[in-house]
Amino acid sequence: MPSRRLFLQHSGILLAGALLTGKSANVRAERLAKHFAADDFITLYAQLIDQRTVINSDKLNLILPKIAEDGAVVPVSIASELEGIEKLYLFADKNPTPLLAEFELTPLIAPQLTARIKLAESCTVILLAEYKGALLRTSRWVNVMRGGCGTG
Repeated sequence: MPSRRLFLQHSGILLAGALLTGKSANVRAERLAKHFAADDFITLYAQLIDQRTVINSDKLNLILPKIAEDGAVVPVSIASELEGIEKLYLFADKNPTPLLAEFELTPLIAPQLTARIKLAESCTVILLAEYKGALLRTSRWVNVMRGGCGTG
């Protein structure tokens, strides 16, 4: 039968863990709400890069259709041979919510992702990668026939 002291120790550890997890979850939720808020692209992009140099790179593959019939379901693929990419950010410069996705990666693998995104109108889709302290960038133009964000 467990002792009262052991019970109190374990309860204290669980409580401390819950408080720490709750605090970090709240901080993360606030950060995500700020990044994924409806805002203009230039403001959000400037906040994210925070005066870091952005390097155009051919080491990132951003695959999108040239013409999207329906902006509500635009297929996108992201791939790179680079190992050590820490984060990927996907933007649509004319969307009401410009940040489409943020991926946090383990540096041990080269990323290969496939998803579907919403585009409000024809625009440039931009991929940023945090790689060894630098920001790498590539982009593609997509013609959208019917907007997918309730705007077109």
